[in-house]
Amino acid sequence: MAKKERVLVTGGTGVTGVALVRHLLRNNKEVTAIVRPHSKRSRYLPEDKDLHVVECSLADYDRIGVEELGKDYSVFYHLAWDGSTGKEKVDNRNNMQLQAQNIQYDIKAVELCRRIECPVFLATGTQAEYGLCDTVINEETETYPENGYGSAKLCAGQMTRILCNMYGIKHIWARLFSVYGPYDGTQSLIYTSMIKLMSGKCPQYTAGKQIWDYLYSFDAARALALLGEKGRAGEIYCVANGKSEILRSYILKLHEVVNPEIPGIFGEIPYTSNQVMNLQVDTKKLRRDTGFIPEYTFEDGIKEIFAWCKKELQILTKNDLNELIF
Repeated sequence: MAKKERVLVTGGTGVTGVALVRHLLRNNKEVTAIVRPHSKRSRYLPEDKDLHVVECSLADYDRIGVEELGKDYSVFYHLAWDGSTGKEKVDNRNNMQLQAQNIQYDIKAVELCRRIECPVFLATGTQAEYGLCDTVINEETETYPENGYGSAKLCAGQMTRILCNMYGIKHIWARLFSVYGPYDGTQSLIYTSMIKLMSGKCPQYTAGKQIWDYLYSFDAARALALLGEKGRAGEIYCVANGKSEILRSYILKLHEVVNPEIPGIFGEIPYTSNQVMNLQVDTKKLRRDTGFIPEYTFEDGIKEIFAWCKKELQILTKNDLNELIF
C-alpha cells in the first residue's frame, strides 16, 4: 500500500482551518494539526486515525521540531494568527504590539518548516492588505492597508517570502476574502445574524449597499489544497469566490433560509469612517494555475451553517449566547 501524503496545518481550529483539515483528511492525506494548548475549539476537529494533534502556542514554535512532529511533510499550511477570533477581534486589528508579534510568529513558522525539511510553505494573507479599493481587486492591485492587521499581514507575506527564498522553500501567499462557514469563532456578520434569527431576534444592519464577495469555507479549503499542490513559487493568489453581490442581497437570502418571518431591516447601523464599500475580486490567476472553481452557492453554504448552528446552540452556555444576541 502506498504511503499517505503528510501535510501540516497550523490554525486548524479556525473557520478556514477546520474546513482545510477536514478536506485534507477526506482526500486521503495524513494531517498533523498544531493547535493552541487547551483550546476549546479543538472539539471542532474530527476524530480520525490520520489526524495527529500537537499542542503548541505560536510563541513556542521555536521549541518544537522533528522530535514532536516527525518529517516527510509535503506542504506546511500556515493559517495561525493571534487575536483573530472572539469579541476582541475588531479591537485587535489596531493592537500594534500584537500584530508585530504575529509577524515574528510567521517567521518562527518558516523556521519550523525548515527544521522539519518541508519543501512548501503556504500561508494565508487577507483582503485587509489592500485597504480601501474602488476597482476590481487582483494580485497586482496596489496594497495600502488601513489597519495594523492588514499592515502586519502584508509585512509577514513579504518577510516569509524572502526567508523561504533564502532556505530554498517554495513560498505561496494566499490572500483570503470574506470566508464564511461553520465552526466560526470570529463573531462574523453571517454567524451572529444567524444566531439572532434562530433566537427570534431581528439583527441590526447598515444600509447594506456594499458590494461583497463571500467564499464558503470548504471552497476556501479546496482552493488552499490546490495551491499547495499547484501554486507557483513566490506567487500571491487572491482566494475568493470571484462573484460579488450587494450585501443586502446576501442578508435577505440568509433571512429566507433561517427565519423568513423576520424581515431584513437596513440602515440601523451607520457606516464606519473607513467602511469598505467595494469588494470585487478577480480570481483569474487562481483559476489559471489550479483550475479552482467554487462549488457552493451562498445559499448552499448558509444551509450547511444553519444545520451546524442548530447543534451548536445546544452546546453554547447562556453567557455565550447572550454575547452573540445582545
